Amino acid sequence: MNIYKILLNVIFVILIIFSCKKQEVNDQTTSSGNQSFSWKEVVNFNDIPDYPIRGYIGDKEIKIVYVNFEKWRGSGDNTFYFSTKKPQQNCGSVVNDTAFRLTKANKNFEEQEFIKESFTTSKEGYGADFHVYVGEESKDFDVPWNCALKISYIDDKKIQGKIIMCFKDEKKSWIAGIFEGIVCNY
Repeated sequence: MNIYKILLNVIFVILIIFSCKKQEVNDQTTSSGNQSFSWKEVVNFNDIPDYPIRGYIGDKEIKIVYVNFEKWRGSGDNTFYFSTKKPQQNCGSVVNDTAFRLTKANKNFEEQEFIKESFTTSKEGYGADFHVYVGEESKDFDVPWNCALKISYIDDKKIQGKIIMCFKDEKKSWIAGIFEGIVCNY
């Protein structure tokens, strides 16, 4: 009878070891394959997932359907706008949407990489926020944020790249993925 108990315990331990090892492999594959992403306090370029941009506000997924890059000639500001709605015409105003925004004051974003890896990192001249509509009212969130952005292509009409942007709000909001947007010159 003792031999059966020992044998069952050995089999049980072996099963535990193999199942733990299998889980480690799956976790490594998922994170290195860039097919998933979740909110992080610290981001890097390797975290950017290889799927079309999407976002979350808390546990609610939002679908980004309109991306534009606004180049303001007068102020020199440049703004990325990731929205859940399209305007009636390209570069028009978007109404009653949920949107994420990344701004660089007085300078151009160009084909480059930009990183603000943590909420506590400071980047002079950059800002980010997001808003949601509750009924007819906009609720703005200007909270600590992080970002990893790679611009792979930009011309006078189109911009392409990859981004992660997380916000330190109570719902842990974020956007991440590959995007293509229009360039709006004002």
